[in-house]
Amino acid sequence: MTTEILQFDAVTLPATDGYDEPVSGIDFVLRAGECALIELEEERACPPFADTAEGLSEPASGRVLTEGRDWITLAPDEAVARRSGIGRVFERHAWVSNLDVDENVTLAQRHHTRRPPDEIRDEALRWAARFGRDTLPAVRPVWASRRDLMMAQWVRALLGAPRLIILEEPTRDMKKDDCDRLIQVVRERRAEGTAVMWLTSDMRLINNESLDPGFRARVQGASWETLE
Repeated sequence: MTTEILQFDAVTLPATDGYDEPVSGIDFVLRAGECALIELEEERACPPFADTAEGLSEPASGRVLTEGRDWITLAPDEAVARRSGIGRVFERHAWVSNLDVDENVTLAQRHHTRRPPDEIRDEALRWAARFGRDTLPAVRPVWASRRDLMMAQWVRALLGAPRLIILEEPTRDMKKDDCDRLIQVVRERRAEGTAVMWLTSDMRLINNESLDPGFRARVQGASWETLE
């Protein structure tokens, strides 16, 4: 029986400071190994799909379920435990400013697991190598390039074998070769059972058959349209 990782059940996303229109009628199930591709409008912020999927914000209506449980019914410690199994690339870079980028990348694994630090760093370097990098930036985020920061977000999202990966505009500022590497890694993770939710306005992804999503939808303003 296929595990249901994430479900949006008749959800309306609230308007936010970044996206000032509620989006209603969102209804889909994402199972282990599946990919949902949500097409966004160019030059607009992402609607709050990711925060809602992680239980960080409540929907205006409807339910968001994590492995069959409504986020709002979970005790705080259980919600934190489930959230630790989610990797995420943020639309806006989320970095602790007084830590170097490499320290940021491994921070959650170092503080929320019992893994040895050397093991965490070795895994991070293996993922960096998959994206054509020998190392991770050992400088404060403000001094790193936008491309290096995005690559570092990819590595951070992959650490620790997450059950769900949420990608918000993950290829912004990235070259085609970078995008191809990310798609290949995501396909491998899906084959091992990780569910993936892509949120993108990048036509290189939207038109890329190798992405192979099982579910597609489009958001335009307040409109939600299921494509397949």
